[in-house]
Amino acid sequence: MMKYIAVLDLGTTGIRVLVAKITESGATHIIAKSSVACRGVRKFRIENSAEVTEAVRKVIRRIREQTDIIVNSVYVSLFGSYVGYIKNTASVDIDGEDGLVTSLHIATLLDKVESVELYENEFLVGAVPMRYVIDNSIPAASPFGMPAHTLRVDAQVLTADMDFVNDVTDALKAAGVEVDGFIPLSVAMRGLLPENDTDKSTLLIDIGGSETEFCVYFKKSIYYASAIPVGGDNITNDVAQVLNVRKEEAEGLKRDYCIADTELVTNNVDVAIFSLSSNQQELIKVHDIVEVMQARIEDILKLIRDKLDAEDIQTDLIDRVIFTGDGIMGFSGLNEVCRRVLGTKQANVDFSRYTGMKSAYTYASGMVMHVSAMLPYGMKQSAIEKIQAQPEPVKSKGKGMFTSIQDKFKDLVDRLRD
Repeated sequence: MMKYIAVLDLGTTGIRVLVAKITESGATHIIAKSSVACRGVRKFRIENSAEVTEAVRKVIRRIREQTDIIVNSVYVSLFGSYVGYIKNTASVDIDGEDGLVTSLHIATLLDKVESVELYENEFLVGAVPMRYVIDNSIPAASPFGMPAHTLRVDAQVLTADMDFVNDVTDALKAAGVEVDGFIPLSVAMRGLLPENDTDKSTLLIDIGGSETEFCVYFKKSIYYASAIPVGGDNITNDVAQVLNVRKEEAEGLKRDYCIADTELVTNNVDVAIFSLSSNQQELIKVHDIVEVMQARIEDILKLIRDKLDAEDIQTDLIDRVIFTGDGIMGFSGLNEVCRRVLGTKQANVDFSRYTGMKSAYTYASGMVMHVSAMLPYGMKQSAIEKIQAQPEPVKSKGKGMFTSIQDKFKDLVDRLRD
């Protein structure tokens, strides 16, 4: 039986939605996607609930207009600053005549490991299995179908701030969309890490518009995750303030000269800007632009390093750094900055090769992969409807033409509202 899931990546610059179908064999296919700009979320919280609600309405309406799919529920992204991690272990006996691990055994085990004591303002997100162990001695990455007497799981139980969860849920409900669950970045990106060097450690840094999330993985298990309220918008603001130009022009300069290290500026040509102080055009050097951006990027990495130091995580012992996110997309020279600030090297990873999607949908693609992998073990599918094609009505004489014109006018007004 075909199953469907929908995910919604709620970011500080926009909202992205993916709809996927999962075949009986477990293969996942993206059947719809859409995105809209939204600035209703700032510094890890919803500042403008009405803007978020309207953006959700808009993106869901676009999905419907493009594909005749009605999305009634979604899995939603979750900022790392609101996520808590609790290590827990549980085990179950494997009953049955053949003594093989079934999906029901695994689902029961995951339900059992989620039984942890929560504080009053904590919301249970779910459990992420780190390791399965058969008969207390045999590790198994995927125990399904293996013979066993007992099955144990070492897992991380994820929690979230209840107030933030309620704010997001209310904003989506106002748009007519229910929340199936929440998927943090650390969980979504875990399944997208390159398969080679799986025994290595990775620092994933996702730089968004007004926030940066980062996760440390060891052997593809989540070791630590956190976030800081600084992102790509801060790079733009620095350029605007230092060079005294409008923010829109600063954003253009950031995109045109996206270099993170002044040492890579080989063609230090003149660049014309419109100075707000002199109210006229002036010339600056490419080096001047890159110098401002480099300082902010180094500052972001230093803040991350300081947070990791506080957790006794030495960045120079981490094997590789991987960057994602709109705030740093397209920048060159990140490897040298990583070496100077973090003492380790950058690994260039093209996530589109793993997901088949543009980089803007990387987080959402990871969410789809995680949910589809967990569907056999208790995660529910989303509420998706397919509009059935209706036969063309028989047009009556006289009034039919006027009705047709009214319908076209209504469609035009709806598009203009978007």
